[in-house]
Amino acid sequence: MKKTYSVEEIQKIEKKEFKRLKNSYILMKRAGTNCAKKIYKLKKNKNFIVLCGPGNNGGDGLVISQVLKKLNQNITLYCLDHKTYKGDAKIAYNKNHLSKKKYKDLYIPENSVIIDCLFGIGISRELKGFYKKIIKKVNSSKQHIISIDIPSGINGNSGKIMGTAIKANYTYTLHAKKIGLTVNYGMKYSGKISIIGIGIR
Repeated sequence: MKKTYSVEEIQKIEKKEFKRLKNSYILMKRAGTNCAKKIYKLKKNKNFIVLCGPGNNGGDGLVISQVLKKLNQNITLYCLDHKTYKGDAKIAYNKNHLSKKKYKDLYIPENSVIIDCLFGIGISRELKGFYKKIIKKVNSSKQHIISIDIPSGINGNSGKIMGTAIKANYTYTLHAKKIGLTVNYGMKYSGKISIIGIGIR
């Protein structure tokens, strides 16, 4: 049986890989590309709505949207202001040439597939206000939801809801399963879990 990892263990593995690659963005590009290929294989051919948050999970979403667009998919991309993005997520933002919409204009039509890249496994605070509204809108849309790494708002270790959380149909978790996907609300909110290889040795 494959091991299930804590957030701290995954972060340690990633740091080691960053050192080996001497470029941490390579890992983000790999993660986003491999997720996009898996999404493409679903053959949904619908409107893909990609929701990017402020951290590296948002960076993954920026890569995913760009790759799906190259695969001739219909993409609507929602992002935060460019000043919000730092490090690898900023590189992903700058490399992404799609039209970027603001969350105040968030609209989810019928027959959409929502790709949730708002928050990853590193979330440690309760989601309130602005993010709570977005998540409520997504969950009540009754559209197909794919969360990347973990449903936004689920704690990566405890599986508990951090104020509010996305209820996904699928979760594409990177490299290995996280403990938070297998306990408490993490189990109920993750839907069908697939592990996406990102080339970590």
